[in-house]
Amino acid sequence: MAKLSFFGGVGEIGGNKILVEDHDARIWLDMGAPFDLGEEYFVEFLQPRERFGLRDYFALDLMKRIPGLYSSEALDPTEMAWEPPAFSAIFITHVHYDHTQQLRFVDPNIPVHLGEGARTILESLDTTARAPILRLGTHAYQTFRSGQSTTVDGLEVEPIHVDHSAPAAYGYLVHTSEGTIAYTGDLRHHGPKKALTEEFIAAAAAAKPVVLITEGTRVAPDDPRGTLSEADVKADAIRLLTPLKEKLAIVTFPGRDVDRIRTFFEVAQAVGRKFVVNAKTAHLLLTLQKDTHIAVPDVAKENDLVLFDRLMRKTDPWEKELQAKLKDRVVTAEQIAARPSEYLVQLDFWHLPELVDLRPPPGSPFIHSKSEPFEEDDVNDAVLQHWLDRFGLQRHQLHASGHLSEREVGEMIRTIDAKIVMPVHTQHADRFTQLARRVVQPIRFEAMKVG
Repeated sequence: MAKLSFFGGVGEIGGNKILVEDHDARIWLDMGAPFDLGEEYFVEFLQPRERFGLRDYFALDLMKRIPGLYSSEALDPTEMAWEPPAFSAIFITHVHYDHTQQLRFVDPNIPVHLGEGARTILESLDTTARAPILRLGTHAYQTFRSGQSTTVDGLEVEPIHVDHSAPAAYGYLVHTSEGTIAYTGDLRHHGPKKALTEEFIAAAAAAKPVVLITEGTRVAPDDPRGTLSEADVKADAIRLLTPLKEKLAIVTFPGRDVDRIRTFFEVAQAVGRKFVVNAKTAHLLLTLQKDTHIAVPDVAKENDLVLFDRLMRKTDPWEKELQAKLKDRVVTAEQIAARPSEYLVQLDFWHLPELVDLRPPPGSPFIHSKSEPFEEDDVNDAVLQHWLDRFGLQRHQLHASGHLSEREVGEMIRTIDAKIVMPVHTQHADRFTQLARRVVQPIRFEAMKVG
């Protein structure tokens, strides 16, 4: 009998961790952490003790004790004894933190299946991550391309690509003995690769699934995310920057969003500026040169793309190699400050003190190309605004979401026409009763029969 158990993603955005069991097969769909994991106990630099593996997580009931899942290294400091791997495989939909982060505790002998492009991105992220919590470690990675089915312990899993705010994102069709389970992962219909999402929906509909497990990030009474497409972000940014000839242009965006990197590189070219990226972005672009299926600017050759040297007291080896490779296409804050009208600078939240040396002319635009904050009292957003006010920067919100709108989720559900819909990755699962004929709400940690 096929069963589904939900260990994350229930009543929350992110943290997807879904177990599918069918005869001898036991596979996980994603291995993510919710964004608010442990927020009652941890904040900023108060974090679980890395040296004690899962001890703090277990003590505070932040993670479930699951025999045969975790590595001996993660369990050694705890009271839970290590057991040999008891799972067939893990299938990752895409590289975002809320779908991958708990891989770092997983036994390295459990196969981890993911797209080739996603594996390449994780390679760069593991190299450049300074915080141990962001490194996923060594795993038995096995890669695929869209449509390349894998059979694990008698269970067939078929990956179908989708469009999302990270490249190499997939949904899955899991063909169980009780019928097909369609799992969307995260997806959108307004990105540059919207045809991929259309292909997933068509493939899912053709499979006539007994269960559709779907994300619902934007299923909400009030959707705080705008309706811009990636093309809109580009056009609006060009329109904004064109008349600002004497100002320094600054942008912040999610570091793993390769579409957004490409968008602002093209914006910079269109308005006659050089695009200044940080070291992690440059390393990601270089690493992605391996994957011919993902089009990215060539950071080693494009004259309009340069590296920001933040003049760190300690420079990691990978960053030294990067600077040596790019040679004369490395700029400092002093160089940018001397000719601000020539640059569009990527500036992450944690790098805001660089504004002291960048000395942007008052009235310079700061493009916030991320989601708006969900809470009115968001501390980080308040701090960001203080920096902008201090330097007289004008904030502009230009962002394309990585997720379907509520209307689009409803259209997808009707097209796929599964017998049962199970919502995950949403804070408003109750609203799905307006979108689907039969909705079954997942219950955390409780095995539920398929079909």
